[in-house]
Amino acid sequence: MRTKIHVQPRFPLISSHQPKEVLLFQERYDKISSLLDANPAILDAVHDDLARMGADSGRESTFSSEQYLRMIVIKTVEGLALRDTIVRVADSDFLRNFTRIFSGRMMNFTALQSALKLISEKTWALVNNILFTSAHTAGVITGERLRIDSTVCESNIHYPTDSSLLWDSYRVGARLIRNCAAAEPRLDLGNRFHESKAKQLYTLIATQSARKRSKRAVKRATNKLIKRVESVCDIATDVLEKAARQPTASVDALGYLAELETMVPRFRQVVSCARRVWQGEKVPAADRIFSIFESHTELLKRGKAHKPVEFGHLVTLAQTAEKFISFYCVEEHSRHDRELGDVALNDHKRRFKSFPREFTADKNYYGGPEHLQKWEQRIKTYAVGKKGRRNEDETQREHSSLFRLLQKFRAGCEGSISVLKRVFGLYRCLYRGFKSFASSIGRIVFCHNLVVLSRL
Repeated sequence: MRTKIHVQPRFPLISSHQPKEVLLFQERYDKISSLLDANPAILDAVHDDLARMGADSGRESTFSSEQYLRMIVIKTVEGLALRDTIVRVADSDFLRNFTRIFSGRMMNFTALQSALKLISEKTWALVNNILFTSAHTAGVITGERLRIDSTVCESNIHYPTDSSLLWDSYRVGARLIRNCAAAEPRLDLGNRFHESKAKQLYTLIATQSARKRSKRAVKRATNKLIKRVESVCDIATDVLEKAARQPTASVDALGYLAELETMVPRFRQVVSCARRVWQGEKVPAADRIFSIFESHTELLKRGKAHKPVEFGHLVTLAQTAEKFISFYCVEEHSRHDRELGDVALNDHKRRFKSFPREFTADKNYYGGPEHLQKWEQRIKTYAVGKKGRRNEDETQREHSSLFRLLQKFRAGCEGSISVLKRVFGLYRCLYRGFKSFASSIGRIVFCHNLVVLSRL
């Protein structure tokens, strides 16, 4: 049974003669601890998810939900890996007190990982809302100003090319078929797989495709690799059909078969796209798959010179004047910035009971003269610049002192995104699946808001 809170004696701390940096570090975590204690509904929401963790034997759990939550806060705020988080807390009396582990036994990183994965996207959205309500009720944050910007959080994938995706499909398909046969011998169809030959084809394509003299050899190698992956797909389909006719009792075999059933449609999509490219057709991004492991990944063009395309999902963030993130959004199929800007403003009205007096965003949020006129009737200063050429009135509007001041305010959102990427881990999500992806965004926003409130 998962315990919500453990009560243990604290470590006595010597606070005199400490460097300024140490005192500031401790002051920040003391304020975060006070925020968590002042909002017990946050722990209640997290406890509902963590209650499913562990066996249902009725035995009292070693670590409480509160300890897991505070460990997750330290991991995110300090930008640490799981193992580094365990070592850091175990070696610090102050952090042991903060996590309420005190002098007790320290958890291992696998338990912390399990707890982290169990907290859902909806729970993080709920605790973010609880934190917002508390700060707004206390008058710590106001809704007079709002700025919005978006960035891309990358999926944990290698750069996708047709040849690399074909090689991934071949090797993963062959491995799963072998595992099925090893777990249930009657599923062995007697097929042989030659990973070394397939890898040679992939290597030739990857290294020679830029050379004009090797164009024919690359095209032949691509056709051979496509046929090899097609044969793996056919074999996998035969294995699944045989398993369906004669159900197996092997737990391992059932697991491999379930994974194979998930992967085969992805293999076929990779083959289909590669075949179309081989035939000289341009395949739109909507028809492509960019990873057989993270199939939810999107291709996003943000107009950056050093990174023309990015693979992941669009994350939209709206901040109040106090740098508190009052709105965030991540979707499996990202919408345009203009649409998300309208969603953020309507959400702001729902939370603060009115639209902001001043709103600013970059040119991606400009939706045309009618769209601009609609929001200028509702918001006193709507500081969003126009894309393209401007007439005299538009130039005068964008050169007004208030517009320029709000554009400077908007630039601060870039700094917040930089901190979220460098420190909190928004640069890349290392967890599998879109649900875990969205959950990690909610966790990052929650920890960022805790730090912001600790400074106000």
